Amino acid sequence: MRLMVWGALALGAATGAALAGGMDGMTMPAPASTPLRATAALRDTAGQVLGRATFEPAGAGLRVTVEVSGLTPGEHGLHVHDFGRCTPGVDAATNTIVPFGGAGGHFDPGMSGNHDSPTAGNRYGHGGDLPMLTVGADGTGRATFTTAKLSLSGATGILNRSLVVHAKPDDYKSDPAGLTGARERCGVITRNAFTVRDYPLPGPQDFPEGVAYDAQRGVLYTGSAANGTIYAVNAATGTVRTFAPGGGQGRTSALGLKVDPQGRVWVAGGATGTVTVLSPDGFPLAILETPRSPNAYINDLVRAPDGNVYVTDSTRPVLYRVTPDLTLSAWLDLAGTPLKYGPGINLNGIVATPDGRALLAVQLNTGDLWRIDLRTKAVRRVMGGLTRGDGLLLDGHTLYVARNAEQVVSKVTLNADYTGGSVVAEEPLAGLRFPTTLTAIGSDLVVTQGQLNKLQGGTPETPFKLTRFRKF
Repeated sequence: MRLMVWGALALGAATGAALAGGMDGMTMPAPASTPLRATAALRDTAGQVLGRATFEPAGAGLRVTVEVSGLTPGEHGLHVHDFGRCTPGVDAATNTIVPFGGAGGHFDPGMSGNHDSPTAGNRYGHGGDLPMLTVGADGTGRATFTTAKLSLSGATGILNRSLVVHAKPDDYKSDPAGLTGARERCGVITRNAFTVRDYPLPGPQDFPEGVAYDAQRGVLYTGSAANGTIYAVNAATGTVRTFAPGGGQGRTSALGLKVDPQGRVWVAGGATGTVTVLSPDGFPLAILETPRSPNAYINDLVRAPDGNVYVTDSTRPVLYRVTPDLTLSAWLDLAGTPLKYGPGINLNGIVATPDGRALLAVQLNTGDLWRIDLRTKAVRRVMGGLTRGDGLLLDGHTLYVARNAEQVVSKVTLNADYTGGSVVAEEPLAGLRFPTTLTAIGSDLVVTQGQLNKLQGGTPETPFKLTRFRKF
């Protein structure tokens, strides 16, 4: 393996926090840490609240109640829109700036690209296409219905999206909005009795993937999957500065991040096949290169209690190890183990158990969690069902998993020797957008809202952000 070094390096001996990435078959969702209910205050274009909507789970569906006033009598189109913004913006139907255009287009979790009826499955029509609202002669209207197209959690979750009432009836066929006309009422769908803190990021194309926390400096680091820029965020004030510009030393992508006891930032370089080590002031100290062929995807890394750093490659069945003298080598060939690589993203996020005996890693294309013994190199399946698990944080025998396309953070309880576990809770927080990795600040967690599902196309919700919330 090729090594480029800019300064003398030596790893201290301490345990680092861990993050990462993963995927599997469908499982029944675990309960949220607090009851899931939401409300939207419906405002007119002048900002006056003239209606209210409530949302609560009802069996396998979502019960919605909408009340409005001050509208013209008749039927009005009702839709859930993609973004939690009731600001002016471009309306795709007219390509003009309109009131509430900032809410974006209709929420389309099935990526159907088609406007359809409220009974059409999400594969065939927008999930946000709802029954119409009928307004009486006095200008008031009320509707209550249950839909199986939406939820408050998971891939069809509508938290921090917008509910919009339109001026005209919905024909349930014309793209993009059923000829429903102007947007007359809008409200952001907000989870009841749940508080988070967001750290907005400055770049319009950041797509943050990794996050790590330096407790000594009170700084969060996050890296761009799109261009390799790494930001330093003051955890107390939220002030953001560029720590290391993208493109430096060939770093065009930054995935998993870790901070070691000396304050150095370790960066998994994705398709560049590299691990970069940066000084506490952002100076490149070393770039460790894995073989260039076949194609690499260096996804995450963790510093174990033995002082070594272990690195996952999502496309090649190998675990790498970086020793304290910064020698990178292939540590474990996974080809002869129960962990079988297949098409797509395989091993992703990785953490080390605090007893120093094992690594835990999640496999994105199967949803399996694996235990790798650090002494014997034995590989054992711990559990499945971590559908699209993408970020790991181990806190004793509690494992938090950011499950990207599922739009939740899951809490897993592991047994004494980390050979078995089960999901005990799932949190959509106040609305997640493709969460990728996690870190801890005391009794809080911080998750990246990476939106990597929009990296190759689509319109991401900006600003990109990190979200901080209490452990659950």
